[in-house]
Amino acid sequence: MNLTTTVMMILVFFLLCSGIFQFTFASNLRIFNHTSGDKNWTEAQHECNETGGSLVTLYDNSEDATFTQEYAKNHSISSLWLGLTKTRTNVTTWSNGAPFIFNRSSVNINDGQQICEAMDKNTWKGFTCSGKHYFMCYKDNQYVLIEKKKDWCQAELYCRQHYSNLVSISDEEQNQKVIKEGKNKTFWIGLLHDEWEWVDKTCSTYRTWSDLSDSAGTEAKCTVHVQYLFPKPIKPHECFQGATTFCSTGDTRIRVINRTATWEEALDYCEENYISLLWIKDVNDQEAVKQWLEVSGYTGTFWIGLRQSIMFGFWIWKDSPVLESNWKDDKAPEMPFSNQCGVINATDNKWSDENCFNEHPFICAEKILKY
Repeated sequence: MNLTTTVMMILVFFLLCSGIFQFTFASNLRIFNHTSGDKNWTEAQHECNETGGSLVTLYDNSEDATFTQEYAKNHSISSLWLGLTKTRTNVTTWSNGAPFIFNRSSVNINDGQQICEAMDKNTWKGFTCSGKHYFMCYKDNQYVLIEKKKDWCQAELYCRQHYSNLVSISDEEQNQKVIKEGKNKTFWIGLLHDEWEWVDKTCSTYRTWSDLSDSAGTEAKCTVHVQYLFPKPIKPHECFQGATTFCSTGDTRIRVINRTATWEEALDYCEENYISLLWIKDVNDQEAVKQWLEVSGYTGTFWIGLRQSIMFGFWIWKDSPVLESNWKDDKAPEMPFSNQCGVINATDNKWSDENCFNEHPFICAEKILKY
């Protein structure tokens, strides 16, 4: 345990004992619900808004789309409204909102395409946004090439967390500076070409359409997830037609990582690639985790962000106290007989202690990026 972690645990201990401070988490885990009876898109979105949510955004094939497919099958739903609409007024935009006044792009998108720009061999080039590349962030007048491969949305989130944003280019002088700092690598810049956008204004590279030729010549500006079309389930749908309302609330994704690691290795992986190992702050988060693991069909045990203070014996989420718990046998493990790290069982969602050096798959938390 390093000095910073020890000091943080001591601070948390005394704050807890004092009763002066109440800890709050800024994020909530994403949870899903639907309502029976077909509604048009506007009615469906309004219904989601009333509970503080929005029609669902899908973020990837392997997790979100598969979860949605299993959810639809479990509830015998043929088509679900999604939050994807063809309403973007500016097809080409910089991620930081800068005006698009300098252009070295040769991209012309077709209907349904989402293309992001990268610098490739010192030239702007369009790639599918779900591809993985290095990327360049900026802050003030500093340009930094990040030599980690991420999709365009993940790259933008990283830049916002650690710098200001993905780099934008407003003139030839800046263009040459970006080229120089890019070291002849292929890397994302902040330019996006897309006619469609998600209604909750989040960044998603998911565009697994069904055959768009089926909708050619129509004015369909809304979308549904159609169960029988999976694994290419997104289909344009006239907004006035009916489908099932499918909502989500929360601003943090649950990411299950099926590789095994020790607790510390899992923590490092989650902090490097997402935010952290998963935390569960209240009963709503517990229900969100239960829903995700059950619908997705996971079994076994997974590391979560629980750790016990060796000095004081209380359990924390890395550096915040456990306010709501779901321990096996309804009792937190106590020293000196406890292990110092925590797992969750995917079958009954109960927590238990585990030797931190054992290896398990694990669950990360990922912040959802909004424009």
